[in-house]
Amino acid sequence: MYPTDILFFDHYRNEYFTVAVEIANGWVRLTDLKNPDTRAQLFPLRECQLRFIDDYYILYFDQHFYSYLEVHNTNPLYEQLPGIMGIQPKSKYWYRKPAINWHWKPAIIVSGILAFLVAVYFLFTEAIPKVAIQFISVKSEIEMGNKLFNGLQEEIKIDKNASLILQNFANQLQFSKQYPIKVSVAVSDEVNAYALPGGHIVVNTAILQELQTPESLVALLSHESTHINRRHSLQNILSSMGSGFVISLFTNAGGSAAKIIVGNADFLVHMNYSRKLEKQADEEGMILMEKNKINPVGMIQLMQQLKIANDDSSMKSFSFLSSHPLTDERIADAERFSKTHPNVEQVSNELLDDYWKQLKFVVKTDD
Repeated sequence: MYPTDILFFDHYRNEYFTVAVEIANGWVRLTDLKNPDTRAQLFPLRECQLRFIDDYYILYFDQHFYSYLEVHNTNPLYEQLPGIMGIQPKSKYWYRKPAINWHWKPAIIVSGILAFLVAVYFLFTEAIPKVAIQFISVKSEIEMGNKLFNGLQEEIKIDKNASLILQNFANQLQFSKQYPIKVSVAVSDEVNAYALPGGHIVVNTAILQELQTPESLVALLSHESTHINRRHSLQNILSSMGSGFVISLFTNAGGSAAKIIVGNADFLVHMNYSRKLEKQADEEGMILMEKNKINPVGMIQLMQQLKIANDDSSMKSFSFLSSHPLTDERIADAERFSKTHPNVEQVSNELLDDYWKQLKFVVKTDD
């Protein structure tokens, strides 16, 4: 067993985590140190690829660079890796792959071309953005978010009074330990709310008019805050820009990355999240509600209120439901979560209720 201070990136999480590494009998075995009870991951050594970068090695486990180890020169495994891979130390770049017996038949050639095209697609839409996001610090992401918001203000009308009240409402709660959550109210009859990278949340007046309880508003902000905390917005915009962004990121050391992202601000307003990311935002949003002593039933209220309003209304545009598809599965998951967390310790917050009433008064319709 090698020392356990080795960083691993598995492309499912947006962060590195520490693993124990064992290399034996042609296999690499990884054990998550924070979750030792989880099943260990196994990778065939013959399919691994090794790269030397300055003072550390990157050991890739697949040809798409989805998963990899980062082994620094302070780790004993650093000196042993070249020998294990059967190559000369500190070569600029090597690949070590198993020998392939090619049978040049048309079907195999066509299959190979299709596989290559699929690999290229996923490389630029999935793998590269997940790697590229590691080159953007939280500080840089916050700066990008501020520039995005400043650019958006030229396209939307901000209600400063309602924004101040909503910010005061949000300040009563803890939505993020990493990002400064800044909420703004945009005057719009489009039922929508969206998160920008780095901490900004924009909530349209139309969606505030549809909400009936303060808990449903907490649910909305918790959901959007999870998109921020998990860097979903940044990940989506990196995927949408693909190779153009990555080339800029690596050739200019990220110098023009912010400009490219800021130029895509409008994309974030109607950005669609995958079903997986939406489910994560719902679940972790309800966990945030629990931590803030707010009953997660507010998430169910949010979904039900928007669904009813959408069914009853033929005038308003429900962009939130198109960018955050409200499936029966999501509602069932929220109900299941609420049933398994029935004893949430709720603390009365008079300020929260007061700001809720003020906000509803300010954004009320003229009917």
